[in-house]
Amino acid sequence: MKKHLLLFFFIFTLLNCRAQLISTKPVDINVGPINFNPEIIKKNKVKTIVLDIVDKPDGKIIVDKDATQGFEFDEEGRVSRYYYTILNRVQATEVDVPALKKRGKVVRPATTKTVLKFVNDTIFTSVFYDLLDRVILKRSRSGDYYDAYYYEYDDKGKIKREMHCRETNISENKNVFKLGVQTILSSETFSYENLTPTQVKKKCFNDEGREYKKGIINYDAKGNKLSESYDFIVSWMHQEGLYEYANNGNLIRRILKTNESGELKQESTFDYDANNHLITEKKLKDAVILNEISYLFDEFTKLVKSHVDRDFKNASIGIVKYAYTYY
Repeated sequence: MKKHLLLFFFIFTLLNCRAQLISTKPVDINVGPINFNPEIIKKNKVKTIVLDIVDKPDGKIIVDKDATQGFEFDEEGRVSRYYYTILNRVQATEVDVPALKKRGKVVRPATTKTVLKFVNDTIFTSVFYDLLDRVILKRSRSGDYYDAYYYEYDDKGKIKREMHCRETNISENKNVFKLGVQTILSSETFSYENLTPTQVKKKCFNDEGREYKKGIINYDAKGNKLSESYDFIVSWMHQEGLYEYANNGNLIRRILKTNESGELKQESTFDYDANNHLITEKKLKDAVILNEISYLFDEFTKLVKSHVDRDFKNASIGIVKYAYTYY
């Protein structure tokens, strides 16, 4: 019995030490600020992940703005709901600071100081899937209104329609959604043509069924997306994505280019340790580094326990701690 337990522990540790919790590969639909690997979430029976975020400006004390992100997962490891805070306003209040006395003498007179209170709004998003684990609906709540994105797929599993709606909830229990008024803000449809086994031509159509954008997507033999290039039909606008992988399939470089508001090039590079963990991510804009994110891991679970985000532009460090609950 003891040998079996030791063997189980060894296999569990081996599997988890090579687990990649955060997925860096390009996806057609983002289901949150962070893309998690559902296989690893399911394997570790993770139920929720809550991120506590504080900021440390250079040369100053840590600033806690009550910023947070949270993710809820179903038993299949899929994100079922996530939320995040956005700063609404900052309130300044004056508080009394009593005099400081030593041996009966006043060494610092009574005064007042300004205390800042950060007031946040929380955005909640629920995600729904079909029987093939494909996202069919994302519904976000901000105040009394909801933004909903609906997705339909063709027989090859590619997105054939995306519909963006503004909705209201007429349920008396605001934690339960019951559709009231639905206004369609936009509706796009897509068609695909396989030019080669690894190259696809994509056409995008607007609400009126007119083609407004076309693109070419290239994949490698393993199905990893190598590049995507889009041109708008009636303008000079262009979008491009380039992706580079290591031999083991890990994404190591991503480049996004656009000329929508002048020429812009955004680049991200990813470094991994010998156990296949993402340890560093660097973000650059027009070859200038903006952020460097370093990940730290729990010694036993091998899951991310925190990450540190060095913000060069704003001269600060974001410190993010991960808290887990399990099924």
